Amino acid sequence: MSSQLVLVTGVSGYLGSHVVDQLVAQGYRVRGTVRSAKVPANKEAFAVYGDAVEIIGMDDLVHGEYPDAFVGVDAVIHVAAPLAGRVATAEEALDVAIDGSLNVFRQAEKAGIRTFSYASSIVAHSVGFLEGDFTMLTGDEWLPITKEDVLNDKAASPFLVYKAEKVLSERAVWEFADQHPHIELTTVNPPFFYGPFAPGYKAPFQSPTASVASLSSMSMPMLYTLLHPHPADDASPSPCLVDVRDVARALVAALSAPPTPLPAEIAQFLVAHRPELAGRLNEKFKSTHIPGLKEVVDGRRLKEVLGLEVVPWRKTILDGVDALVELERVWKERGVTYARESDRIRVVG
Repeated sequence: MSSQLVLVTGVSGYLGSHVVDQLVAQGYRVRGTVRSAKVPANKEAFAVYGDAVEIIGMDDLVHGEYPDAFVGVDAVIHVAAPLAGRVATAEEALDVAIDGSLNVFRQAEKAGIRTFSYASSIVAHSVGFLEGDFTMLTGDEWLPITKEDVLNDKAASPFLVYKAEKVLSERAVWEFADQHPHIELTTVNPPFFYGPFAPGYKAPFQSPTASVASLSSMSMPMLYTLLHPHPADDASPSPCLVDVRDVARALVAALSAPPTPLPAEIAQFLVAHRPELAGRLNEKFKSTHIPGLKEVVDGRRLKEVLGLEVVPWRKTILDGVDALVELERVWKERGVTYARESDRIRVVG
């Protein structure tokens, strides 16, 4: 169990409230952010967790400065994002998604926070699944869309704006992580997510007329169409789905995942455990950072589904280097020389 304090943005939302539930269940303390006008209602809603959860106001994600919000915080889970069709203009939605995310990251990094978990979407990398294209996605592929594509389209649909939000904001935070190699960032890219409401979720009752469309979720209104024999539109639940509780679990699990080793850390590890090789290390890998280097695959499901234990990176490095040194010994015995200038092996003699 952990007693760490985690800042979670957007806790009043469908997913954010589940993130809080998962964190508290695992022993974390939570500082949740909502708009100031929502603070009283959310303090009441999250009172079910007692002293484990505190709620603070954060109104301007794009320009606001909130140094007190990050005091004592060990990690950040950034969930807050504008919902499609809920923001006045497409430009405002994109600004909140992109610049708002970066503002949170900058202030957190300035406060000394090093661990970040970020809620993105599968649409950041493809929307082919909506049309039956189930090609395996990788973290290196991005949906080709720009801010100009949206702003120049006067009839841009809410879903087009949403896609741009997710692509451009995730790319922005990865660029930030590349520029700050001392931080650990994990992004979670779910498809549509459904499921129950979390204990701390407060259903909206702002008007006498209830509407499931007012829920802070794109998915649940679609699921609700199953209960209407004559829906007002043709929206239907997507079969590309995941349970909202699993999305929350992934965001929380990222906080305790082992850090991705930097090249300098690998070099230092080798010097400590194979000091005889210290003079041979490539100078390039003694630097603290190589741009673009990041872990793009989470292997936890290997253990959960297949029962496989992933070999720790330190053992991987030592075993691999030892094998290469032994190979050099065999080459020497056989009169084989490694031709470094051509990156080929040639037989001498």
